[in-house]
Amino acid sequence: MTEADQWSQLTDAEGRPYDPRPALEAVRTGDADAGFAELWERLHHQDDLGTAAYGAAPELLDLMRSAARPDWRAYALIATVDELRHKQGNPSIPEWLTHHYLTALNGAVDTALGHLRHTDEDLAVRSILAVLAHAKGQRTLGSIALWTEDERKEALGEP
Repeated sequence: MTEADQWSQLTDAEGRPYDPRPALEAVRTGDADAGFAELWERLHHQDDLGTAAYGAAPELLDLMRSAARPDWRAYALIATVDELRHKQGNPSIPEWLTHHYLTALNGAVDTALGHLRHTDEDLAVRSILAVLAHAKGQRTLGSIALWTEDERKEALGEP
């Protein structure tokens, strides 16, 4: 099976065929808002994950590697995908994507740390921290990192 055939076998969160490469290309070539909107809508839905998410996450990490500034949407989506891949009922990473996905996630640390050094923006900081936690196998911490300050205070019983 060719790579194009493999990508065409991927699914969105509702189980429909979905190739995320056109949306990724939109992000890459300057229509990030439309590309991210499509990726957020199609890759996951109410804790359901499609296999296309496993193809998109490493590509988003590659985009962040070459980006001068972090895009919180990429980091948050990567963290969300990794969190949901462990939820019961979600599909496993397709065999042909496993190495690429896990290598990209493990390699995200240097890129994420570089971006973290140069941003104070709340969403970017939280999303980057979530990816760092997931890259280090700290899934619960990764989930908490995405919470807002109010959600963290509520969980800690603080006013």
